[in-house]
Amino acid sequence: MFAAASPEQIALREVWSAALAEPRTNRQWARRIAGFDDPLPADTAPDAHPLTGTRLAGLALDVADAPTPHPLMHHGRLLLLDLDGTRTPCSAPGLDHRTVVVNAEKSHPVWRDVTAVLIRPDARIAWAATDTDPQRRAADCRAALRTLCR
Repeated sequence: MFAAASPEQIALREVWSAALAEPRTNRQWARRIAGFDDPLPADTAPDAHPLTGTRLAGLALDVADAPTPHPLMHHGRLLLLDLDGTRTPCSAPGLDHRTVVVNAEKSHPVWRDVTAVLIRPDARIAWAATDTDPQRRAADCRAALRTLCR
């Protein structure tokens, strides 16, 4: 499109180039194209946590085993961050190898009520819990894991 030479294509290229010369517009389109601002449709129950489907980017956590959660995701497995220190069990028969469990500290207000969060390898939040009962939270996590890995 940008190398084409019809009058319409040249006009479109000029308008688009002028728009992208504006820093605010450039940032907005870069984030939109990269998918940073668009939550994924949640493939979960209607009562899913508001963080479900959003990107982890910009949400600070203090992780015991790494400065941020991102280095822990390079193996292509789901990452379960335990935010209340109970080491939430999140395994389902045949799927144990798909999840890494790590303790983390809350360091951002958005995590205030969150007790556990399951993060996909692409840094999207697949599931988040506010339940303080470890058994219920583990059952919900297993259900989310089975949904993700079907």
